Amino acid sequence: MRDKLKLNEGDTLIQESHRSKGPLAETDIYTYSIVNAQGEKVGSVEHVDHTSIKGFNRSQSVEQRDVSGSLVVDVRW
Repeated sequence: MRDKLKLNEGDTLIQESHRSKGPLAETDIYTYSIVNAQGEKVGSVEHVDHTSIKGFNRSQSVEQRDVSGSLVVDVRW
């Protein structure tokens, strides 16, 4: 997932939360803060990992936003 993001030199991801949803908890949703080298929050990331109940196909998506909430990356694979 990290290779899909647009991070600056010195930026790190800090996991803020994790939750599951769906009748069999087939979707995992992770939220992260992007923190720069000075310790300031400069953005956020939501990573969704879904495994379908039938066929066990896996799909993922990542959405990165800057500190003002503007969309920077929206990728699905």
